[in-house]
Amino acid sequence: MSVPAPEVQPEHPHLPPAHAGHTRTLPTQSPHARSLADLLLRPFLLPFLLLGMVALAVIGGVNLNAQAARQVTQAQSRLILINALARDTSDLESGQRGYVITGQADYLKPYLDGMIAFEDHARELAAMSAGPRQYDSTQQALALLRKWRETAAEPEIAARRNSLEDAVNLVGDGTGKRLLDEVRSHLNLMRDRENNRLQSAVASSTQALRTVRLLTLLGLILGALLFVVTAIRAARRVTAALTDLTAGTREIAAGQYGARLPRSHIREIDDLSGQVHEMARAVQEREQALAASAHRLELTNEQLQRSNRELEQFAYVASHDLQEPLRTIGSYTELLARRYQGQLDARADQYIAFTISATERLKTLIQDLLAFSRVRQGQGQRTFAPVDTQATVQHVLEDLAVQIGETGAQVSAAELPTVRANAELLRHVFQNLIGNALKFHAPGRPPRVTVSATREPGRTAFHVQDNGIGIEPQYFERIFGVFQRLHGVGEYSGSGIGLAVTRSAVEQHGGELWLDSVPGAGTTFHFSLPDTVPDSAAAPQSQPSPGQPAQSRPVQSQPSQEPSA
Repeated sequence: MSVPAPEVQPEHPHLPPAHAGHTRTLPTQSPHARSLADLLLRPFLLPFLLLGMVALAVIGGVNLNAQAARQVTQAQSRLILINALARDTSDLESGQRGYVITGQADYLKPYLDGMIAFEDHARELAAMSAGPRQYDSTQQALALLRKWRETAAEPEIAARRNSLEDAVNLVGDGTGKRLLDEVRSHLNLMRDRENNRLQSAVASSTQALRTVRLLTLLGLILGALLFVVTAIRAARRVTAALTDLTAGTREIAAGQYGARLPRSHIREIDDLSGQVHEMARAVQEREQALAASAHRLELTNEQLQRSNRELEQFAYVASHDLQEPLRTIGSYTELLARRYQGQLDARADQYIAFTISATERLKTLIQDLLAFSRVRQGQGQRTFAPVDTQATVQHVLEDLAVQIGETGAQVSAAELPTVRANAELLRHVFQNLIGNALKFHAPGRPPRVTVSATREPGRTAFHVQDNGIGIEPQYFERIFGVFQRLHGVGEYSGSGIGLAVTRSAVEQHGGELWLDSVPGAGTTFHFSLPDTVPDSAAAPQSQPSPGQPAQSRPVQSQPSQEPSA
């Protein structure tokens, strides 16, 4: 039975053709619109200018402070030299007088060393003088000391070498003391001036620091206030524009595609408004196109569902109605075999055997196809109730008792839970999985089958494990297809429908079916059943026919055509 092709529906009468070369129209911008950068940055120019002025003031104050610090350092260095000159003067006088009083040559060493030190310190002070006045004072002190040496110190030393009396007469003249007092007077005056200069530099540095601190504090306070005021104004402006844009966008998102967004006079936001209008127009066109496509898809789905229902009904009726003529063929063939066995030639006996074997295979195939159709026909209409899986497995094992005895199998199933399921579907699942475990056992090795269950979040997982021949990983999905066999007809019995029935039954519960296998070692099939199964389960996802099949027609029983022996 062929599936009718979906009808091609005409284009939606009210929808313009998609991508029909429409012109993109955006709202024209206001001539007074400002850019967002201009709106946000221009008000901050004044605070930035103020901060720049504060920075310049800080730099100027730092420079003044550095200059004052240099002046303090230089003044302290000059004070050290002036004090050194005064100390050298005292050393000169002490050494010279000690020699005059005692006549010991050892007292001349401080005198000579003091002269050299005074000369060196005077040159250093002259080199770093604060001005011409200090330079002249230094030179005058040096000249007076040299004069003292020439007119008083050296003559007194020379006189002392002759006699103490001659030296005392020269000292009593008072010339040496007067010259040294003048030297000390110049040095004291220079020290006073340098102290005043040092105090002035310190005061200047302190005042510069206070001024910079005050200007910085005032500038930062004023700048912060301007920043806050400017930021609040800009934020209010942008927030108001974005609020209007959001409100208008919500209206458009609610389906009012004709709503117009207000102008904000901010270039970027107005551009965004235009893009929203363009997007709304495109969404409206797409919604119309989707509505038309949905309508066509709905019609196509209805046709496919109707076709699937017809196909499923055909498979059910065909498999059901084919059983009677097949029984007739099988009966007559067996009658021929019993009555004419050995009376015909060997080839005729072989043909009869082939016919009987093919009839049995076809009978099995029709029965499996009928079971598959029954499972598929009931989807969406089955009821689910608590099912004792322990009892269900025991019933399945009773049905398979002959096969278990023939293979010497050991099947264990203990502590299986009660789950919400459909009893008929669940029986199909266990019967197919356990039956396959018995069927595909390894030669020379009795089957060992274990049925167990584990709790998982939101569901119960069942496991059917065997020690059979196993399955290659590349066939894990193929085996769930209808009429899919991995072995020849003569190797293992069956039609290749059992696992398709199993998957359909599990998926009608809203569960999953998967497997793990090691070739030559065995296979474990797992299937899960959710804790909450709806009263009417959804159609399986793995099958292409989600529709509900039509009510099967009554099947007329054919009169038996089997002859009497």
